[in-house]
Amino acid sequence: MQIQDGNNLLLNLSNGPIDNSKRSCTNVFCTVLYSAILLSILGIGLYMNQSGNLLLIDRGYDPDHRPCGIDTLRDYPFIYFTTLNSDFLWKTVCVQECPSVTVPKYKHLQYNPPTTAAVPTTTTTPIGTTPKFITKMCCQFNSNFLQLSHIIQQHQIVCIPTDPEQFKIVQEALKMGFLHQMISDISGAKYTLFIFIVLGICFTLAFTYLLKWCSKTVIWFIIFIIVVLSIFFGYYSYLQYKAASSMTIGLSPTGYLLQAIIWWCFGLGTIILTICFYKRINLAIAIIKSASDFVTKNVSIVIVPVFSTIATLILTVIFIYIAFIICSTGTPGDKQQQWPFGQLKYTLFEYFSGFYLLFATFWTYALIIGVNSFIIAGSVCVWYWQQGKSGQEHVQPLNSSWKRCFVYHFGSIVLGALLLGLISIFRSFFEYLYRNAEYMRTTDGCQFCFKCCACCIWCFERFLQYLNQNIYVQINMTGDGFFHAAKKGLDIMSNNPSIVMQVAGLGDLINNIARIMITLSISMFFFRSI
Repeated sequence: MQIQDGNNLLLNLSNGPIDNSKRSCTNVFCTVLYSAILLSILGIGLYMNQSGNLLLIDRGYDPDHRPCGIDTLRDYPFIYFTTLNSDFLWKTVCVQECPSVTVPKYKHLQYNPPTTAAVPTTTTTPIGTTPKFITKMCCQFNSNFLQLSHIIQQHQIVCIPTDPEQFKIVQEALKMGFLHQMISDISGAKYTLFIFIVLGICFTLAFTYLLKWCSKTVIWFIIFIIVVLSIFFGYYSYLQYKAASSMTIGLSPTGYLLQAIIWWCFGLGTIILTICFYKRINLAIAIIKSASDFVTKNVSIVIVPVFSTIATLILTVIFIYIAFIICSTGTPGDKQQQWPFGQLKYTLFEYFSGFYLLFATFWTYALIIGVNSFIIAGSVCVWYWQQGKSGQEHVQPLNSSWKRCFVYHFGSIVLGALLLGLISIFRSFFEYLYRNAEYMRTTDGCQFCFKCCACCIWCFERFLQYLNQNIYVQINMTGDGFFHAAKKGLDIMSNNPSIVMQVAGLGDLINNIARIMITLSISMFFFRSI
């Protein structure tokens, strides 16, 4: 096992990476490529906006595939369900206004093939009259109509019945219950969410200060709690095993015994690993303490995730709007028994545009995460190499890291994000294939192979994310390009596998425990307040 000696590193690392004024061709090319991708996405959005119509997405369609409230049906904006049955909700008609009382006369459209002729205004149907064919009259009185004494309008588009049973049918068909509940919860709790975020930041800083002052005590206490809980759950499972064994009913107690053995083996393994890797755990504790020391001395670093979150929200809104524009360029389908809001058909270019936008979205999200990691890693590198040099003038870690990120090494981050974007789009395509291949979901062998492949893709994606973080650290320390930094990062990981696994594993454990503690603390605070 080889361990790099930090004493051989050059002293000018305290002012940033070596030769940070040089930009490699890879950096420039990747930056230009990503800029071209973003401009092309905006160009596609502008081009599609000329032929698309966003109203086509959420409008109801009659059985003739005509959208209500648009073009020739602009005076008939509401969709009315003539047969309130979950299997026949495609039987709809566009009406001028939703019926509010059971009257024998109301305005509706006849069910005829699409035509350019004038749209009829009214048609009278006596209450006791039932049309012979549904193809002649779409707004007929069905058997349930007498119960619909009142109809409410939903979003100025749909006529929703007020009868509880029929309202439930329409609500489930339109999938609007969850969406309305979510919007209502968010709008009603927006101030609570803001307070929740502020308290989360405060609790995070408090936990960071706790690790700075007593990191060793916290880590060993966590290990002790893990061992105690393993013994406790094992003993509890054993008691359940004894209780199940004494019962006369046919319950199999083997599962409880197996759980007890697993818990006790986990606790014993934790004790053995703690004894064997005592020095490595102390090394991880020292690293965690240094990280806490960095955050407490550079509190301004917390603005980096805030900016990345704001950028993510803004770009998400833009990408969703462009996606809606692309979706609105389709033409109504020709299937009669379809969802009442229609099904649009798309050309090959429109499919490609949607796939292209999805890939750019994954790439952009990975890039934002990469920029966030690069800036934090750069700040830590500059701060670390400034230690022990009091009295000297040094650059500010965060300011120099921002400059180094966007001026000199933005292309390297773009390249790392490109690899993650390719993996994400491949994983999404794989999941889409699995969800739409019915025979693969019903066959045990195919289902097993798909899940194994999905697990391998997930593991490779996590490895690539961890490798990118090491690459960003190497770039900040040495100023190398992406591929040279990747080679050095792989060398360090391959030469010191046990140290990397133990330090990274313990760090992930501390992060997860901190998330759980902060979430529980804030939840208990709001619960007691309510």
